[in-house]
Amino acid sequence: MIKVIPDSSFYICFIDDINEPEYLIRMLSANAMEFIIGQKIKEEIKKSQNYDTIEILIDNHTQSFEYYKYGEILKPFFSAEEIKKGEHEVIAISYVMYHLGIAFIAIIDENEARKFVEKNFPELLKKLVGTVGFIALCCCEYKIFSKNECILLLNKIKKSKFRIKNSIIEETVERIKGC
Repeated sequence: MIKVIPDSSFYICFIDDINEPEYLIRMLSANAMEFIIGQKIKEEIKKSQNYDTIEILIDNHTQSFEYYKYGEILKPFFSAEEIKKGEHEVIAISYVMYHLGIAFIAIIDENEARKFVEKNFPELLKKLVGTVGFIALCCCEYKIFSKNECILLLNKIKKSKFRIKNSIIEETVERIKGC
């Protein structure tokens, strides 16, 4: 079973940006995956006006990761501003998982956080995807979504307020068609 460590934008994409929590429910309920959530990320998604639609699901289908001791070890790598963001949790949890030899996928959408990983923890890059890339994995590798469902979902994201370049979605759609 692979561990999945998403940032808050992943959850917000489904419950706010495209208002399609059933896709999130299917991913969180998949037997091949175990979702890990940090306290900061949970705080961020609780701010969503639609959090109540997934609250029980989050409680039942995610594993809380209490990493505060590990976070202290990595604290020198983060600025005071980064510590306040959920992405630092994804990076810290990923770092721990990597060094424990646990199979995982980290979902980070923010470019600054990705650049931070590239600069400070390049060994984690192979485990890093964005929300759109993870959706493609859910179709092509884990068979959670059909190709048609996945393409429909990506088109909804393209039209939503979720920040992503159209070219990334278009490339991902082509990759899905070929898988």
